[in-house]
Order: sequence, then structure tokens, then C-alpha cells
Amino acid sequence: MGSIQHRSDRPRPWRARFNGPDGRQHSKSFDRKIDAERWLRTELRRLDRGEWLDPQAGRLVVKDWADIWLRGLSLKPKTRAGYESILRSRVLPVFGDHQLRQVNPSEIRAWLSDMAEEVGPARVRQARQLLYQMLETAVVDELIGRNPVARVPAPTVRPRRQLFLSAQEVTLLADACEKRQEGAGTLVRFLSYTGLRWGEAVALSRSSVNIARRRVRVVRSATEVSGRLEWGTPKTHETRTVLLPAFLADRLEEHLEGMSPDDLVFTAPRGGPLRTSNFRRGVWAKACEASGMPDGLLVHDLRDTAASLAISAGASIKAVQRMLGHSSAKMTLDTYGSLFEEDLEELAERLDARFRDADVAPAWPKRSEIAHLPR
Repeated sequence: MGSIQHRSDRPRPWRARFNGPDGRQHSKSFDRKIDAERWLRTELRRLDRGEWLDPQAGRLVVKDWADIWLRGLSLKPKTRAGYESILRSRVLPVFGDHQLRQVNPSEIRAWLSDMAEEVGPARVRQARQLLYQMLETAVVDELIGRNPVARVPAPTVRPRRQLFLSAQEVTLLADACEKRQEGAGTLVRFLSYTGLRWGEAVALSRSSVNIARRRVRVVRSATEVSGRLEWGTPKTHETRTVLLPAFLADRLEEHLEGMSPDDLVFTAPRGGPLRTSNFRRGVWAKACEASGMPDGLLVHDLRDTAASLAISAGASIKAVQRMLGHSSAKMTLDTYGSLFEEDLEELAERLDARFRDADVAPAWPKRSEIAHLPR
């Protein structure tokens, strides 16, 4: 399967060669026969184990591989724009001209360390993860043997503190928003009691709302990418139905009066889709200040608020998962598990009351009576 040839007329006379699984002959020249034998044995062992890779494959440069890799991904427009931004600003300036096989752990560690001095740990983690995914695909495609990023740990990211509003705070905030823009109060209440994402709410059409049955069908989402709106499916690519509390259905019915089926439920003051930046600047920030909301409150926190209000009303993990459109109950528990833990004491009290209200109490013998029981 392989052979070693001596060529006295060459500067490096010992040549080892073998036929690869790609149907081509691969060879390398050495000064000493022992080095040629060692190299050949190593390559043949890799062939036997299915670990052999064409050395030419790893010579593809990172910037070219990044283009190929991105084209092969099915991504939402916002996600693709985010990947392109990280590649352009963080990955390619350092590794773009490297051959895939030249990217090594020590250089990756230095890259992460330098980046940490400029941006926060979350951004560093995102950049590392993108490089990891890109090189992991190169491993799968047999361009390189190992992923060097796997041996470099990701930086620790401290999660942002979750903010949950009470029902009273939602009312205060909604009233403050309504004073600044007509319909904004209804939007705040809608987000706080349904758990829809911002993009799902602003993409909602009149035909998706059934007031009589108090149901909303979530079938699409709007995402702002580089100043333009992209319309697509919800984040998990799955549609879902959310039930409305009666009071919210009544308010929404007034809000929907006169709309045609294709009209957007929530719009900008002059019509057209709501833009996140305009709403945050013109309505949200001023309303939060006027109503005394916690510092740093985000529109997305209304989604967490919806989960909190549902859990406090007795909703199960599965019900909250379906309402929020999470891909699994585990994701819901990982995100909001602490809220369920707060109800454990109340659960213990209910179980104690259930036991005490039982008609028949178990008649276990006392320890002192056990010795006198007949044998």
C-alpha cells in the first residue's frame, strides 16, 4: 500500500509514498530513511483508522471558508447579519488570511484575551462560538483533523438580572405609554399578558386575532436588520396559539374596531409597522421614567413579566412553554425555574392541609406498643 524509494540524485534522497482514499498518490521526501519510514507508518495508521486527511484541504484560507460556510447555513436575516458582523469585525481581521490548518489554540487564546479588553464577555463568547462552529464544520468536511477552538474555554458571562413587573406596575407603565402614543398602552398590556416577542407582536395581523374565542395565532415575526424590516416565521419556526385574558380581549376588541383582515394590529403613529428604535426612544424611555419603573427595564422584560404573572396564577411549566413558544420545557425551566421555586413553600402548605383534611388518618402503632404486639 506504500513504498520507500532511494534516489541518489536528489538533495533529499529518501521518498515515501502511498495511494490515498482520494485516488491520488501522496509522497514526501526525507534526508534519512528512518524518517521516511516513520512518516509512512503514521500515514498508513491514519488510513486504517479512517483518520487520514488530505494535507492540501487544510490549505484553504479562513476567509474563503467563511464564505462557503455561511452559504451553507439556513439562517434568519437578523442572525445572518449578526454572523457577518462578527466575522467582519472580530474573526477575519485576525484569522482571515490563515490557512485552516494554521489556526492553533495559543493564537485563539491571545485573540480572546485581546478582544476582552475592547468588548464585554458576551461579545467575546459570541465570537468564540462562531469560530468554533465554523471550524467544527471544517472537521466534519474533513478539511482539518481537530477543532482548535475546542481546547480554549469560553469566557464566563454573568447573566443579566431578570426584571419582572407586577400587575399593578404593568398598569402604570401601560397608562404612561398610552399618554405618549395612542395604542401603546394596549401593546404593553398585550406583551405583558401574552408573552409574545416584540417582533411577533408588531407582525400580528387582524386576521390572526379571534376575539370571540379569545385566541391569537402567532404565525410570523418582523425583524429589523440594517434599518429595514425582514418578515419571517417565529423564532422557533413554529406557529402557536395564545389565549387572551378576558379583560385584554375586551381592550383589544376596541383597539381592532374598523380594521380589515390584513391590517397590522399595532402600528406606528402614521401607520406602517412599529420600529423598535422609534418606540424605545419616543415612548418607552419616557414612560418608564414617568411611571417609576426599575432602571434598565427593556421591552423584552415584558415577556419575562408574562411568564411571572402566569406562574403566579398557577400555570404549569408546560403551559408557560406553550405560551412563550419555547422549544422545550427544559428551556422554560432553565429560564424561569426560580419563579417556580418561590411557590414550593406554598405547595408544601397545601400538601399539609390536604393531609390534615383527610377523612382517615393512618393508625400506625407507637414505638412503645410494638413490644406488646402478639407474635
